[in-house]
Amino acid sequence: MKILSMTTATNHLSVALTDGQKVIAEKNEEDQRNHSEHLDPMITAILKENKLKLADIDRFAVAQGPGSYTGLRIGITTAKMFSSILQKDLVGISTLAALANGIPEKNAVIVAEIDARNNNFFAGAYLKTENGVENIIPDGHYALDELLKQVHNYAVKNQQEVIFVGSDMTPYDEQVKSQLDNLQYRQLTGEVNQVHAKNIGLLAQNAPAVDPDKMVPQYLRRTQAELDWHKKTGKAYGSDSDYVEEV
Repeated sequence: MKILSMTTATNHLSVALTDGQKVIAEKNEEDQRNHSEHLDPMITAILKENKLKLADIDRFAVAQGPGSYTGLRIGITTAKMFSSILQKDLVGISTLAALANGIPEKNAVIVAEIDARNNNFFAGAYLKTENGVENIIPDGHYALDELLKQVHNYAVKNQQEVIFVGSDMTPYDEQVKSQLDNLQYRQLTGEVNQVHAKNIGLLAQNAPAVDPDKMVPQYLRRTQAELDWHKKTGKAYGSDSDYVEEV
């Protein structure tokens, strides 16, 4: 099954072509903010280099969140459009699951995290399995203390090392060291800390397809505009996205 996957969730733009568990090609562009201009040319290039057309793709996959509000909508809108027009499967993959899927260690608690500022993180914890990753601490918007508490409890119970992947946790090292107590932990370095589309494609191989009209970004927290609107109007929030309680 040929899958074209993409992520615009962070400042790292990535597009990949996979077939089963084989990565055919991947293109990446780091530290750019103009995903809307570069996504389509990258898709065109990866298809042309592999002598394929969009119609040859069996399934489209995209990072569904968390991530940049604007960035997520660029990738999701593109994937939804392709899926709807070509009547092909569409799959949304957690940005955090994609990060975790790039880690080979199987006997470790993989904490995939994106710094949300003010000592808060978008994060989830995963175990690597034969079929991808298993989510053991749900994706959410966590205060760092609460995240570390849950990670500590799980890792102690299962006697596993803790691996952080994503945003650099070095600035929080004293807090991490204090709350994880005597647990072994480490922060990964290098490009593995970027969200790669190939890991989205590999996870999408066996993931359930969704109705393109019903796919929405998984922000995991409300935007400031929504909070201000709710405070001003007193009206209930809409149901077009999934959120967790604001920290």
